[in-house]
Amino acid sequence: MDGREIELKDGSAVNDLFHTATYKYNGDHVFAVIKGVKREEIETHEYAIKTSRGEIRIELIPDAGAVWSDYYSSFGGSKVHWSDKDVVAFGPVPLKILPERKETEFDRYDVLFGSAGYSAENSYLIFSKERHRASYGSPKEPVFAKVIAGKGILNALGVEDRIDEIKPSFKMEELSNSLVSKDIYLKLDDGDEVLTYLNIRLREDSPKGSEHFLLATEDDRIEIKAVGDTYVANDDFAGEETPFEVFGPRKRGTITVRTIGKGEGKVFIYKRDRGSSRIHSLIGNVKEGMRLLEAAKKGDVVRIDTGIKRLSLIGKSVEDARRFCVDNNIKLIHILGDDEDIIVEQNPEETFEILKRGSVDVETIPKDRLAKVLLYDTNAPKTLNLFRKEIGLRYHPIGKLEVYFQYKNIWLFKPYLEGSILPENKPSKVVRGGEIGITNQAAKNAGLIGIKLEEDERYGPSGESFKATNIIGRLIDLEKLGVLKEGDYLYIREARSD
Repeated sequence: MDGREIELKDGSAVNDLFHTATYKYNGDHVFAVIKGVKREEIETHEYAIKTSRGEIRIELIPDAGAVWSDYYSSFGGSKVHWSDKDVVAFGPVPLKILPERKETEFDRYDVLFGSAGYSAENSYLIFSKERHRASYGSPKEPVFAKVIAGKGILNALGVEDRIDEIKPSFKMEELSNSLVSKDIYLKLDDGDEVLTYLNIRLREDSPKGSEHFLLATEDDRIEIKAVGDTYVANDDFAGEETPFEVFGPRKRGTITVRTIGKGEGKVFIYKRDRGSSRIHSLIGNVKEGMRLLEAAKKGDVVRIDTGIKRLSLIGKSVEDARRFCVDNNIKLIHILGDDEDIIVEQNPEETFEILKRGSVDVETIPKDRLAKVLLYDTNAPKTLNLFRKEIGLRYHPIGKLEVYFQYKNIWLFKPYLEGSILPENKPSKVVRGGEIGITNQAAKNAGLIGIKLEEDERYGPSGESFKATNIIGRLIDLEKLGVLKEGDYLYIREARSD
């Protein structure tokens, strides 16, 4: 079990193993049972193309590489026929493809077949060097692979350079009859291996990316939200801005965070080697338990151990934070206030930066300044996702709103919520005093946050009509609002309805 040899009686099941190993299992994560491990050479979806300038590696796109398998050997010995700023093409060779007369959008490092004069007798192997739109006399689905290594060689290739050899890539792989389960009554055989967690080590040179991972796995669990041939992924914090910190190859077990474009903030763990990418920043590695990860399916929850806990003090009292810092060998720098004061800011924010520095500065407020709110997750989930992200409740137990306008019984706050705010949980007859409203995109001030002390039958908390108002929750401690003026902050903590 997890690398530890344990002796059991014949006929024992997983629960007997857990009992003998004194492992407390409550069914909140999967484990893997691995039987009959053997090593075997396995063909991958990758091909090595050796040229006179060096080796290029490509990876076939699933369900798109069949024609390549039939024809790749035909390009051995072929030369560069043309090279420009967009592509480099080898050939021609005769292929049995069906050229089409249409323009297609090609991305950087796409690999495709094309033809001269729309004749399959004069076909070419083409590598895209830049994103562009063109017609190359390609089949209906032209792109069948992506360049994953040797990308710099593409720009070095010129006329008279040649392909010396093309061959599929193989790797040694441990094959086993593996299954992932929560069934503790599964019978075990002599020599079986049971894996219960991933042993992960995060990179100190990636403090922001590592903090992002610690935030996404704060309960020492990671849910597998997507499974590909080469990776598993989690998108619990997709959409979060994450800076690029570490460049390097994505080897088996590497953990990355996407830093640009669709899926920014998505965490990837690689099951197979991939090349380096300028949109994937390296944040850590799986040291043990990869076979558990490789057997995991979409929706499985896997236990992890990073060997480090996120050092977040926001929401703690000064007294509790002081004990927490002593336990973690960190110096707490707190200038004014009482032991019961609540921490609302910390610097540095990142765990590895705090450990590197050995201390953390905090700002506090008196306990009686903290207000409770009840948020309507069932009725306004999308708006609340934006709200929590903007005011900090997505990352800490306390959020902050700045009063920027106050008149009579209405308070309006910064920041404005960013993003598309569709109508959600609109009031119908009356808005109760203390309810929190967000102006939706039916009005020009979309994203404005407001609270009223008194009920209103005409206008929402942000001063808009009911149709332009999303009600997201209610301020419980109304007396905390009445004393605030422009420029003051309202600090809030969620009160659970249960």
